[in-house]
Amino acid sequence: MSLRHVLLVYLGSGGASGSDIVKGFQHTFGYLWNASFQQIYRDLGKLHEEGLLDCATVDNAPRPPRKVYSLNQAGWQTMQIWLAKPVAVPRLNDAFMVKVASVHLQDPEALAVELAQLQEHFREALTHLNRKRAVFESLPPELLEKFLGVFLTLKRGIGLAESWLDWSDEVADMLSARKWLQVTPDDLRLFLDTVQGDDLPHPGNQKKGGWKKKPD
Repeated sequence: MSLRHVLLVYLGSGGASGSDIVKGFQHTFGYLWNASFQQIYRDLGKLHEEGLLDCATVDNAPRPPRKVYSLNQAGWQTMQIWLAKPVAVPRLNDAFMVKVASVHLQDPEALAVELAQLQEHFREALTHLNRKRAVFESLPPELLEKFLGVFLTLKRGIGLAESWLDWSDEVADMLSARKWLQVTPDDLRLFLDTVQGDDLPHPGNQKKGGWKKKPD
């Protein structure tokens, strides 16, 4: 999936100018897909060049005229083909998680500063998303039901932000405790043998230095 597909879907509900789409992303697709103004305008131009969008110049006095983009038949068919195709299972590539997993290799103070910055970002995002949720919930129930798909994506964004913040509290506790400084060679050996093996440790076979693996 790419931004071009998101733009096709957005325009599937009606024509819009580039500025309308940017504003719409801030209020709807912003919690579905991250894109800068430059990326949106760039991909609109490409979709138009490829013959998937029509573009009309509309008077916008006293401001300069606006370019309003709309799906044509080719764009509609391209959108339908993408909508009908199952998306790939999302893959997690999170650089900050790599840093957390390798906390023993770095300056924990620097990681704590980065964690605090990310926490502030997610708190601000959550505040914004909850304001949007209040707007949605102010709609008449019978109207909200007709746009429930959009509302559910908003709720998903809220859940992701909340779960990240809960997880980040555990990371902060770990950084404070600094238990990795107490790791012994035996701890490391047991840890690697266990997590890289196929079997769970057997709780009935405790031995000095840790757990023995469950016998075959």
